[in-house]
Amino acid sequence: MAELLLVDNDPRIVELIAWFLTKRGHHVRTATSFAQARERIRELAPDLMLSDIDLGFEHGREELPALAREKLLPPTLVVSGYLDRELARLFATMPGIVGVIAKPVGMAELETRIQGCLEICGTAGAQAPGEPRAPLPARAHVPFGRDLPGGRDLPGGRDPSARSDGERTE
Repeated sequence: MAELLLVDNDPRIVELIAWFLTKRGHHVRTATSFAQARERIRELAPDLMLSDIDLGFEHGREELPALAREKLLPPTLVVSGYLDRELARLFATMPGIVGVIAKPVGMAELETRIQGCLEICGTAGAQAPGEPRAPLPARAHVPFGRDLPGGRDLPGGRDPSARSDGERTE
């Protein structure tokens, strides 16, 4: 299957997602910071990076574009509970980001999104460090859930103004 890099600072989420994806046949490496992610990427470029955006002292708003400038950003699926419309739109237009999904996410949906991202990227297996990766398609449509333009829905169908109890925050 695929070489995945999971970047999240919550050890419970890392353990659960890594366990699930390993059971599904993927090779999963983990990083709890973007600094660690850089090290892992330099060791072996993953087919897909699954990245949270709020890692405490580091934030994906700054770090993902920095990885792109350093030419280290692999195809990335952003998986976060801290998405708002502005961030979702930013990531939807950023080269290298091939999908965005809001937490909480079920394992079946996560697996489906990972497979879709891998198909879009055309990844067929891991690469040696430093080996160039085939370029991503020029903004192929990535299934972000409901479409963003003009809508209030975040990728995955979550409304940023809705609380978990169903009440609106606006």
